[in-house]
Amino acid sequence: MSDTPLTEAVRLYRERTRARLHVPAHGGGRGDAALEALWPDLLSWDVTEQPELDDLSHPDGPLAQGQALAADLFHAAEAFFLTGGATLGVEAAVFAALSQGGALLAARDAHRCLLGAALATNADVVLVEPRRDPGTGASLGPSEQDLADAIARHPDVRAALITYPSYLGIAPDLGRLARRCRDQGVALIADAAHGAHFGRHPELPPAALDCGADYAVLGLHKTGGSLTQSAILLVAEGAVGRDAVRLALDVLATSSPSYLLLLSIEQALHDMRSRGPELVDGALRAAEGVRGPARIRVDAAQDPLRIALRSPDVEDLWRTLALHGVRGEYLDGDTALYCVPFGAREQEVAPLRRAVAGLRAAPPPERVRAAGPVRLNPSAAIRAKRSAVRLADAVGRVASNVVAPVPPGIPALWPGERISQSAVEGLQAALAQGRRLMGIDHELVWVVAE
Repeated sequence: MSDTPLTEAVRLYRERTRARLHVPAHGGGRGDAALEALWPDLLSWDVTEQPELDDLSHPDGPLAQGQALAADLFHAAEAFFLTGGATLGVEAAVFAALSQGGALLAARDAHRCLLGAALATNADVVLVEPRRDPGTGASLGPSEQDLADAIARHPDVRAALITYPSYLGIAPDLGRLARRCRDQGVALIADAAHGAHFGRHPELPPAALDCGADYAVLGLHKTGGSLTQSAILLVAEGAVGRDAVRLALDVLATSSPSYLLLLSIEQALHDMRSRGPELVDGALRAAEGVRGPARIRVDAAQDPLRIALRSPDVEDLWRTLALHGVRGEYLDGDTALYCVPFGAREQEVAPLRRAVAGLRAAPPPERVRAAGPVRLNPSAAIRAKRSAVRLADAVGRVASNVVAPVPPGIPALWPGERISQSAVEGLQAALAQGRRLMGIDHELVWVVAE
């Protein structure tokens, strides 16, 4: 059997079909000359559900075969291809894990996709402060003890969402967290949006399911080489709520999945399967020479392909490299992130290597005492009567919308959270720096009406 069954099915379809009297409207390229000129031959691969091409909502042909191959590759009981990004995978996993009710536990710096999951389930959310590296302030994720304490204080928690790894590539000890969750009867969902490549090379941290996670959501386009917005949801044998995953996807996923995204998932998995260590090894060799005091190093597992920097001079470095055609992933204040992709060559990374070598490190941040777990009901806050107030006047009010810098999409304010002075000052600083903030319009923020 081919390890790219969907690709072969679409190839045969293209060869055997003379007239496409179905959606999409471009008709395989005949109906849109501009798009065809921009992407020659691509539109002929953009198909829809036909009998021989399977149906993602109830696959029994090449898509079912491809998902089975993916499950085998990642040591999962089931794998589900997603065309709604890792966000859809997190929402579906939470929906399934909480299908019998209960609260959701997550770190305070979880991605904003958590909000969609909370709305879909109407669940309470218990937010736990992550540990911070004292030298850099980088998030290390929640500790095992913090996790245990939060579950003890909120015994109705039925699922925990753990980011693995963080946006900066820092991976908590997922094995210990998974064992603790299992002992407490809590399903562990790994938001591995930035860890699709984990476990594919001995120099990388282990894959989420191999650590004992019940669910793992892989943003395959971020670290697996597929097209943007493609992802995979992996489900372990015996996962709590496993039988509700399909229902969750039926409710939450689009009924018109992009076959271009599905094909890119299949091809990315083919590359992982056939030459994964080779692809990763080349990128590792390109990245390993980027050294200097400004590179963030912490006492935890890290993705060596994520070059996170913290320096008072990092903005100058960012702009200088951009002028020379070297573009990074993320810049915020004194922190910048560069990601080394598969296939990267050493000469492409050389300008970054030279610039980082002489970059001074930022001093350790001021230590802030971590707050205890906070319990919210985002659904109630969003549905409540609300009003818009100036950000400067929002201290003490309850947020009615998510406010998050993008990227990375980690909320500064969660719906249902009481807005602190420090949160307002942080958002004002971000606006002054020109950061893009979702949830704020002309310095107005939505709050629950009093």
